Amino acid sequence: MFRDIENITESELLQWIRASVKEGSNILSHGYQGHVYLYEDKGQRLILKAPMGWGLGRLIRLAMLRNEYRVYSRLPEIQGIPHCYGLLDGRYIVLEYIHGVPIRSAQITDRSVFFGSLLSLVKELHKAGIAHTDLKKKDNLLVVEGKTPYVIDFGVAIVRKPGFAPLNHYLYNLASTFDFNAWVKLKYDGKYENVTEEDRKYYNRTLVEKVSRWIKDTYLIMKKAIMGYSSR
Repeated sequence: MFRDIENITESELLQWIRASVKEGSNILSHGYQGHVYLYEDKGQRLILKAPMGWGLGRLIRLAMLRNEYRVYSRLPEIQGIPHCYGLLDGRYIVLEYIHGVPIRSAQITDRSVFFGSLLSLVKELHKAGIAHTDLKKKDNLLVVEGKTPYVIDFGVAIVRKPGFAPLNHYLYNLASTFDFNAWVKLKYDGKYENVTEEDRKYYNRTLVEKVSRWIKDTYLIMKKAIMGYSSR
């Protein structure tokens, strides 16, 4: 379903994205799901996301894009979440353009206010039955005007199902824990020794995260040892 945007029809936008994909033009960035395209015309700035690749990889990315659309369809209007205009041709998601900077390179004017707003945003998502899952990836969090958080990229988000769904509820609760852990990591820049008592209740490392960290640390140690040996 697609809602026409002022001055732009569905057919016009579909023609534009098909041409952009074919020509490899208007690409703003790359993500898990595929290419991110920037539409700038008729007084509008929009983001369109399209799956890339071939075979199984493309099918997985398409599934992620459709999952992201389902997430947006489930969400009410929430400050800090881009507006979704719909899914074109079952494969191109159309989103509001957010003029923000990824948190990795942003200058935050007031960290206390910013992370307070981000925590409220995470709780709003969970209240709506959505767990983002991948907030630790700093490209998924934009900073607008140095003070306002915007969460993007819901391709691997978990939607909590109603009724009896034990596996879904387990995954949703796990993903919700990931979200809070990511909030703590971002706020304290990974310096967990500085976490206050008030914020510590939001930090609960899961077994998945512990194993992932062990694998990463082991890899870095081995890489350092190999590089040190080869430089002799």
